[in-house]
Order: sequence, then C-alpha cells, then structure tokens
Amino acid sequence: GNGAGQRVGKFVPFTDNGTIANSCIFNSADSPVLSRTPSGTGTSKKTFTISAWIKNGRLINSASDHSRTIYGVNHGSGSRYAIFGLYSGGSGNVNKLRLFLGRYTSGSSTTYVDWYTNRTLEDTSKWYHVMAAVDTTNSTADDRIKMYIDGERITSFASSSNPSLNDEFYFGSEYANYISTYNGSYGEYDGYIAELNFVDGTALTPDTFGVTDTSTGRWIPKALTGITYGTNGFRLQFGSSSA
Repeated sequence: GNGAGQRVGKFVPFTDNGTIANSCIFNSADSPVLSRTPSGTGTSKKTFTISAWIKNGRLINSASDHSRTIYGVNHGSGSRYAIFGLYSGGSGNVNKLRLFLGRYTSGSSTTYVDWYTNRTLEDTSKWYHVMAAVDTTNSTADDRIKMYIDGERITSFASSSNPSLNDEFYFGSEYANYISTYNGSYGEYDGYIAELNFVDGTALTPDTFGVTDTSTGRWIPKALTGITYGTNGFRLQFGSSSA
C-alpha cells in the first residue's frame, strides 16, 4: 500500500527549556551561611515571590532538629523573622515545606502566620522546585498565600492561617537576609540549592520558573525572562564565588 495511516512509535513534541548550570552545596555540619543586609526597605513587604530548586542531603532526623532553612530574614526574637524552608512540624523526622511569616513591626515581638504542608519532601535523589507567592493586597483571603512544589499548587496543609488584608512581613524589609539559616546560626540547610530567586513586589506563578517536559511529564527549569526583581529582590545563579 501507500503507507497511509501507518506510524511507528509515538511522536512527542520537543519541550523548550533552560539548563541550570550551577548550584551551591550546603553541609549543615559546617554551619554554612550566605548573608546580605539591604540598604533599606524594599519595594513591598506585602507582595513577593520565593523560588528555588533544591536537592536534599541530610534530612531532618528528630523533633529537636526541626528546621532546614532555604531563605530567611531576621530582625530578632519574638517571631520577628521570616522563614522559607523545610520543617518537621514538631513531630519527628518529616520534611514539610514551610513558610513562616512574622508580621512586620517596630516592637519587641509580633504575631505571625505559619504554613506548612502535609506533603513531605523525603527523596534525596531528585531535585524539587519549591515556591511561595504572597500577596496580602488580594481581596480573596485564600489566595494571599500560595505554595507550590514542582509547579503544583499545594492545597493540603498541616498548618495554615490566612494573613489579614495588607499585612506586612519581613521578606522585602531592611533586615538581614540569610541563605541556609534564618538568623545566621540556626536551622541550616543540608544539600544543594540552585537558581534561588526572591522577587520583591510581585506574586508570580510557577510557569515563570518551570515547565512540564512533554516527553517525561516532569517539571523542569526554563530560561528566566521578564522578571522585575524590585528594590531588595535578587537572583542567585551560583556562577562564581563573586556572584
């Protein structure tokens, strides 16, 4: 015949994507810290995005060893800080994605909102894309905080409490920023961190940072374009020690 209607195999369209060339390894036993203190307050303490690719090393292994911080900002005790990272939930060796947000204040203590997932991130052989988008100017309370793992919005939480309209937090503020700890000396991350982004003033969606590979169904990185980082925002590509 003429071959009409015949095919061999399965055609899968090509997925355009970006490659992350570098990462930074953090060994928690060495108390690793990267730090920076902004020169002043940022574009917004109400609206921001945090995005990172992580590959876990040593997991949380007890209730007392309860935190693995990816990115934190610290003004002091009394909940005057912010944390994005992994958390045990105070219940032993589980690794949940957490966003802790102390409400911004000039006082000596503050109230907070604390979100952490029921889902755990236990696989030390794979990269995860973890992300949080906050916008307390949103009139819909349930959409003021959004958390994602590998492009999928998380809807099942062990702890969650919606912030009030126009709440301000420490991310984007003038206080010390830390990678791998929230205060310079506690809750160090263990493993690899790559392509860490903090976007000051905009709540973005996962498709800014990743895309589903049509050939495998996996969430993979994409080339980053068109991001406005704001006053205190940053992008860490770990291309060299000076960067």
